[in-house]
Amino acid sequence: MTDRHPPEGRDGRRPGHTGRPAGRHAASQRPGRASGQRTTAQSIRTADTAAEAWELFSAGAHRRFVARRARHRSQGPPRYSERTRYRTLVGVVGLLSVLVTVKLVNVQVVAPERYLDLGANQRVKLEDLPGLRGTIRDRNGVDLALSVQLVNLIVDPMRVTDPDRAADLVAGATDVDRDRLRARLVEPGSRFAYVARQMDPRKADRVLAKLKAAKISGFFVEDTQERVNPAGSLASAIVGRTDIDGAGISGLEKIDDARLTGTPGERVVEQAPDGSSIANAARPGSPAVPGADLTLTLDQTLQFEAERQLMAAVDQQGAKSGVAIVGDPRSGELLAVANVERNKETNVVSPVANNMAFTASYEAGSVMKLVTVAGAFETGKTDPDEVLAVPWRLTVGDHEYSDHDWHPTEQWRVDDIVAKSSNIGTVMLAKRLGAAGLEHALRDFGFGSSSPLGLPGETGGILSASKGWYPTDLASIAIGQGVAVTPIQLWSAYNVVANEGMYVPPRLVEKTTRSNGKVEATKPGQQRRVIRPEVARWMNSALQQVVDDGTASQWQIPGYTIAAKTGTARKPNPLNGSYNWGGNGSAGYRYTTVFSGFLPASDPQLSITVLLDEPVNATSGATAAGPVFNALAKSGLNHLRIPPDRPSLPGTDLVTDVGSGTSSNEPVRATPAPQAAPRETDEAAVEEGGDGSAGPPGDAGAPGDAGASGDDVALGDQNG
Repeated sequence: MTDRHPPEGRDGRRPGHTGRPAGRHAASQRPGRASGQRTTAQSIRTADTAAEAWELFSAGAHRRFVARRARHRSQGPPRYSERTRYRTLVGVVGLLSVLVTVKLVNVQVVAPERYLDLGANQRVKLEDLPGLRGTIRDRNGVDLALSVQLVNLIVDPMRVTDPDRAADLVAGATDVDRDRLRARLVEPGSRFAYVARQMDPRKADRVLAKLKAAKISGFFVEDTQERVNPAGSLASAIVGRTDIDGAGISGLEKIDDARLTGTPGERVVEQAPDGSSIANAARPGSPAVPGADLTLTLDQTLQFEAERQLMAAVDQQGAKSGVAIVGDPRSGELLAVANVERNKETNVVSPVANNMAFTASYEAGSVMKLVTVAGAFETGKTDPDEVLAVPWRLTVGDHEYSDHDWHPTEQWRVDDIVAKSSNIGTVMLAKRLGAAGLEHALRDFGFGSSSPLGLPGETGGILSASKGWYPTDLASIAIGQGVAVTPIQLWSAYNVVANEGMYVPPRLVEKTTRSNGKVEATKPGQQRRVIRPEVARWMNSALQQVVDDGTASQWQIPGYTIAAKTGTARKPNPLNGSYNWGGNGSAGYRYTTVFSGFLPASDPQLSITVLLDEPVNATSGATAAGPVFNALAKSGLNHLRIPPDRPSLPGTDLVTDVGSGTSSNEPVRATPAPQAAPRETDEAAVEEGGDGSAGPPGDAGAPGDAGASGDDVALGDQNG
């Protein structure tokens, strides 16, 4: 075979070889290889056949293996053996097994509860179950306020992946503002926000279904409740209101909040990793306990009628506001408490939440003469048979008081003074009683302190200590000026006469029914004697004369005896303390008109107090408040089926149903008396029993000012 390699030179190199590495191939030569040797790759490329190339490759591989082994052997024995490697592996596996075993023992034996709790905290959630608030009902079981189950739609903003889409979906299905909701969803670090409160559960389910279909998580519902009043605003001032969280903020809802509030419970639910509840995984926890139910003394029918009649009167007389109280004097139970007011912007008269029967105080005028006369009789300063010479004018201190109309000096018995509502006769009795005696009588009748009911915002009125009174204060307070009282105080004071001298505290809550069915009757308040029974009976008779032939004679009800008193007082101007609000004559005064009494006078079962504040079209107690008293008396007699106590009087053999106007033979129905127009005679002009303005004889005042109170004018002149 011909040698294809060129001959080597004399120095052992091939001709033309420079002795330097020939580029990349030379640089890659392994150490120990002679520079003149050819690489295996070069040899393979120059091989003539495949067999020769394979042979050259195998020989090269063998040489490399031999060289590598020789190099390893020249480095000495290996630093670790296969046995050492095995032992190391076994040790590591054994150590891991021990660690796992220790951990399992700790989890399963030593502290299993801790790890169960950790797992439960990730999966199990406790949901609050609100205790349903108790129901408030009237005396006949009619619901006045109750709670219904609703839900709140809430969100965890951190779990909402698409705030824009979520805001669009929720806003489209609810009344929630889209931009405000989105701002809540993107608030940094927020984990809770209300989306919509007090939603219908069905509506909330539809919203959640839309969010779930859009694969938006983070929205949930929680149980809540809403307070509703089935009768609307009826008795709203007494019942009160709750806030959005169900806490009482006014009326009985506030003062009886502890009894009405239910005890919350708990429900155990399991959650999926996305926060949604796992269906059918809920477990019972502690059940919620509903609050107690309250049964009031109020009667829904009489309450409705009181508000209806009062709104009509305030609207018709152009008054600012009005209060009407109807109750049972024997027990002190309040059957109706109406508070209505004229809206300054819309001029619409409607019931209001302001409980003016307890929170507002007024100078009541001649209705306060009851206390002065009863106090004088109780202390022996007068007696029913005494006859007093009563002039038209009387000077007290530096001021002159007068009756409404001029009259010569009259010889009047005390009951005549009450029937004619004489300012001068009352002041004469007050001077006998003295300042300390009059203050004592007023406080005994309940004036100057709030009622035992303690309703929110209740006031005790204004009654100053007698040691600071001037002589004119004694005269003015005796006729109902210079002292401020609340309507509930007036109502309770007239009940003293109805109850033969006993003060019976007003009542609003008849009983409490617990969630377990236990019924707790409300204990009656502490009664106390104010005047002797014979004094009360004489005052009852004197008040009957007011209706029979006195200032309230136009409001008689055939078949029934009525004991009542009218009152008209000029209101002080808060800017200057004067009773003149600007203007000439009667136009310069504003009035408070009152009508208070009870019936049947022989067996009192119904007591009524009506007050109209700042009437314009009629400015006396008889003409402004009288019609409301008359209408409520008829409604009460009809509804409560109180029989007549004067069956022999004309008109009582055939009676009429007050509500329908149809004839009936039932003796318990009252005959509605036709509403008489105010009389123009001198007897009627004494309206308020002589509460007339001071002036020369024959000065009857301006038209429409027939009810102007003489006591009002007297004090008004004194103060300004």
